[in-house]
Amino acid sequence: MQSSPSEPASADDRRFPYWRRNLKVVPLSNLLASLGFGLAWPFLPLMVRGLGVQENLATWVGYMVLGFYIVSFTMNPIWGGIADHYGRKVMVLRATIGMGIAFTLVPFAPSPLWFACLIMVVGFFNGSTGASLALLVANTPPKRIGTALSLAQTGTLVGQTMGPAVGAVLGAVVDRVHWLFWLSGAFLLLASALVAIFVREVKQLAAGRWRLQWIAPLRELLRVPHIGPLYLLGFLFSVLWSGNVTIMSIYVLQLLPTHAQGIGNEAFWVGAVAVALGVSGLLAMPVWGRVLDRRDPARVLAFSTAAAALTHVPLLFIQTPLQLVLARVAFGVSAAAMQPAIVRLLKEHAPVGMDARAISYATSFQFIAMGLAPFVAGLIGPTLGLRAYFGLTIVLTVGGFVLWMRGGRRA
Repeated sequence: MQSSPSEPASADDRRFPYWRRNLKVVPLSNLLASLGFGLAWPFLPLMVRGLGVQENLATWVGYMVLGFYIVSFTMNPIWGGIADHYGRKVMVLRATIGMGIAFTLVPFAPSPLWFACLIMVVGFFNGSTGASLALLVANTPPKRIGTALSLAQTGTLVGQTMGPAVGAVLGAVVDRVHWLFWLSGAFLLLASALVAIFVREVKQLAAGRWRLQWIAPLRELLRVPHIGPLYLLGFLFSVLWSGNVTIMSIYVLQLLPTHAQGIGNEAFWVGAVAVALGVSGLLAMPVWGRVLDRRDPARVLAFSTAAAALTHVPLLFIQTPLQLVLARVAFGVSAAAMQPAIVRLLKEHAPVGMDARAISYATSFQFIAMGLAPFVAGLIGPTLGLRAYFGLTIVLTVGGFVLWMRGGRRA
């Protein structure tokens, strides 16, 4: 007797009873969380200046941002270990509630030092996107993981794209920047409420008791042949996608001819470059999700990595901001598959009971990439120019691609 077409779906629904509802809620929660974060984050310098820092403002902000990412880098693997032993949903709530409360408290800082401490508290709880991805991959049928990850990433990208724009509009309306941080906290807490009320999980817990460890789990993960290259590619993706955002803004200013410079024109092209990446990624992400459900994710990652390197080559030669916009569109369309492919492959290759930790370490390395990219560009740019920095990122991406391909052939 032949099985009916509905039987596989029924088997998936029995094993993963909540995946359909989670797939509707988690992308929206990610949108609200990333919108909340992006709403206030660009206005950190204004808050610091309002606390009395008039000289060396860039230095103060630079150290705060670096400290934020160092704290996030340190804590995410610890949160991932807790997720493996106690559940993934509680980690999404930890991130959204913790960051929401911390953002609400930030405007009450009486001094720059207290402000920096509260920003570190935000970094302590940071990682809502990584936690939500770990929740989805553990509670979604394997043949649907690509779609689930792409939708979750789409929600994050929408929030990241809307956040600074909404913040800029509101910043022109409200008389105090404090309101932006309170609104950020409200969005994050709303995201946590959606997860608390509507998201469910079938807990897949690691054996044994949880122990506070950082290096030992990383060593265990790196013994798996594909994990190290995946971490490297995740790091490079973060450099190219998130870490280069401010660098592209500076590059726009360098490309503008002298007669076209001015606040209005500069703001237009800076915004156009940022929106080009966000919108192209949004349009491409659902398509890549369907491709990941039907094709080998290792090959999709190889193609997307090669395309990411190739679409950065024009940055070495372009002469106008419009050309930069087109280059960012090409990069956004082709490289949007990297993140969901990496997460899916980490789920496949991670040892049993360590998938959340595997994803959390990847998130930590991406946090460091976000902080290191502007730092390295700041070292190379003044002496060799930003084109030399872009050349370095191309070489590193090609190296990551070669390493991944060699690992695939050995496997």
